[in-house]
Amino acid sequence: MLGTHWLLAGAFFGACVGVIAQVPMEKEPRHHVVFENEALRVVEPSIPPGDTTLEHLHAHDDATVCISGAHLRVRRQGADWGPVGEPCRLGQINATEYAGKPASHTVQNTGSGVFRLAVVENLRESGWSTNPPLLAASTVLAKETRAFQIYEVTLDPRSRETSHVHKNPTIIVLVTGDVTVGKQQLGQPGRWVLIPGDEPHRLSTKSESKIVEIEVR
Repeated sequence: MLGTHWLLAGAFFGACVGVIAQVPMEKEPRHHVVFENEALRVVEPSIPPGDTTLEHLHAHDDATVCISGAHLRVRRQGADWGPVGEPCRLGQINATEYAGKPASHTVQNTGSGVFRLAVVENLRESGWSTNPPLLAASTVLAKETRAFQIYEVTLDPRSRETSHVHKNPTIIVLVTGDVTVGKQQLGQPGRWVLIPGDEPHRLSTKSESKIVEIEVR
């Protein structure tokens, strides 16, 4: 009986350690929350060379834009380290569905540069909007999921500006160039601005520029 008690206690302690080791993504020290409201959260992960994150849990659908890539390897919960992957490209888009099926992992930067992303989380658990994609000049629907419509916008110096309206709140992320959104200037890759739903916004540039618009459904 005593041996059984020790086994049960050991199993309980091991489970508690696992829970303690796992933190929500927004609480992981290398994932910097820069904005949050009732609908969405903007996070800026930054992992220096040779650094390893804590094991962290993703619970909300998210969309990401690569700002600077690095050679990463990932360890899923309860598994060994995976192979080192190729760095993402500046402006590369990804979207993952986590709501209803949360997942945790640990990330290690094995490269020589800082790994940076712009991450937008949709904080809805369900009931995402079903509005049709936006049709606007210089705007291409790059990816659509239940939680996001993600657009790539290229501004040509000859056309100089474009204007359109999203039905839902939208995060505009600068990839290259120099873009003015309304009265706010975005001059470095990764800089972003929030546009409320149904609010017209004008994009202008003096050089060839590229942005990503993440509409949160």
